[in-house]
Amino acid sequence: MEEWPLIVFTLLVQASVGLTVAMSLFLLSGRGTLPVHERRRYLLMPLLIATIAAAFGLTASTLHLGYPLNAFNALRHVASSWLSREIIFASLYLAALGLAALLALFFRKLSLVLLLAACILGLVDVFCMGAIYVHSSVATWMHFNTWVMFYGATLSIGATAALLAFTVRAGVNETSRRKVAACVVAVLIVTTLLRLLEQTVYFSYLAKAGLSEAITFPHQPLEAFEALRGWYLAGWIVLAAGVTMQSLSVRVRRNKTLLTAGCCAVFIAEILLRVVFFSLS
Repeated sequence: MEEWPLIVFTLLVQASVGLTVAMSLFLLSGRGTLPVHERRRYLLMPLLIATIAAAFGLTASTLHLGYPLNAFNALRHVASSWLSREIIFASLYLAALGLAALLALFFRKLSLVLLLAACILGLVDVFCMGAIYVHSSVATWMHFNTWVMFYGATLSIGATAALLAFTVRAGVNETSRRKVAACVVAVLIVTTLLRLLEQTVYFSYLAKAGLSEAITFPHQPLEAFEALRGWYLAGWIVLAAGVTMQSLSVRVRRNKTLLTAGCCAVFIAEILLRVVFFSLS
């Protein structure tokens, strides 16, 4: 499959952005209750993971261009190209996040300003990432479902990674652990439900696109979607199962096995959904 670099790139960068958003919210909520050294102890590892994921994701994206230096050529069309904008915002995001990681690692300082800046840049980057495909000629991509899927994956993977990192962390107060876990699971449930509701709109769009006589784009993506419909539905089933297991793990005192299984299910589901997405071209 030729699209593996894009699958790796989009998932890793979106996971990184989601994890950064989770860390920023944790910092904002804990400013008045947690001392500085405690905040650093909790967030240093997730911060490093988010930075490494973004770096590997950007590296993978250059493989799709055939020649890594082609990325610099793509920057010449910022005014007209979503790809150019995506590369710029992804680079700025990694720069802000990397600087925040360096400050935390070597100077023992967590910069909320840098994390918030990285959040904004990362969320804009995800928008540009989705716009590349929405403005393509592929029928199955030319719908706001693409943005819903990308932002949904950002929140889903980011929240899951944050939940896994925080709940298995040694020395975390049990009350704080359960409070954070409950908040994260609530975000996962709401995000998943909204994404599932939007699928009804997306399926309606696909049905109309397949029947339209005035359609100007190729029908092959629609045929590919029909062929992969089973895998697409399987991805949603696995995602729902993962969120359910994570929800149950919050109710069962420190059930790490159930939590880990739920987190793995979410990761597998997002990978499966992304593979289907890129197989439709």
